[in-house]
Amino acid sequence: MSSYDKLRPWTEIENCDCKEITSIVLVDILTDNPIHCFNCKNEIDPEFLKLDQKLVDDIASWYGVFQSLYNLWLNSGEYEEYAKEKLTNKNSQVNVEGMSVAKRLSAYYPSYYWWFSDTDDGELIYCPNCAKKLDPNVKYGTGKCEACNVVV
Repeated sequence: MSSYDKLRPWTEIENCDCKEITSIVLVDILTDNPIHCFNCKNEIDPEFLKLDQKLVDDIASWYGVFQSLYNLWLNSGEYEEYAKEKLTNKNSQVNVEGMSVAKRLSAYYPSYYWWFSDTDDGELIYCPNCAKKLDPNVKYGTGKCEACNVVV
């Protein structure tokens, strides 16, 4: 198994077919690959981006943890509050690592980290990382913070 295979889907998916990739977002939309086009939100194969294998391994490692927490939150069982706290806390390991791999990914393409938010808590208007007002001019989500490269 290559590093790239860690982020390849086991079924057919919607790949990005934009003429040009201008930016990327790391997001869990219940697929095997968190690397998505910021414009169309479809998946992008990390091999197509020519990402180094260390970065691909680190993205896959972060994503495995993120998926685990997200699935615990979706389950709405006894781990829901624990998972939500980890997914929303700016100092939690999953968010620190997610921000780190998004920053490293920005060496290839401008990249954003899609920050988890629970819609039951209302719409975020401030960046969950730096508390600056979010720019609501986004195609997906409710806002972005250019200073932190975060999308909510």
